[in-house]
Amino acid sequence: MDLESRVERLEAESAIRALKARYLNACDRKDAETVRSCFAPDAVIDFPPLGEFDVDGLIGIFTQMAVSTSIIDSHHGHNAEITINADKAEAVWNLGFATINPEDDSFRLLSGFYTDRYEKRGGQWLITYTRSEPQKIIDGKLEGASVSASLLGEAS
Repeated sequence: MDLESRVERLEAESAIRALKARYLNACDRKDAETVRSCFAPDAVIDFPPLGEFDVDGLIGIFTQMAVSTSIIDSHHGHNAEITINADKAEAVWNLGFATINPEDDSFRLLSGFYTDRYEKRGGQWLITYTRSEPQKIIDGKLEGASVSASLLGEAS
């Protein structure tokens, strides 16, 4: 691979990493418009067990489950395995997720994987497909100075 191709691949990987970070940070900030801007208009979002939907469906669920609530989320995408093929790409990300509901002191810890597809459209990388696959889920409750929690086991 020549130097120009290697630089283009590295620039694409960097742009995709920045896109995923922008998406995850927008989720934590409850910024629905920035979340929307990370996706192609025809993107497919597959989030078991919630279902499969388009970008409008994602924004609807995001507004219902996060934006309109007092919950605090923390999404961490890491260990990205990104494959670039011209103006298309695929990636697998390890997801670490924590959420707390300050109204009842409940929390959830989740580990899983994102499987994404991307396209460069109009000079900008966008998510065209994403699937979040939970692996382990722990639900718990803060009870004064103690914590009670239960492992829900393998997520399906």
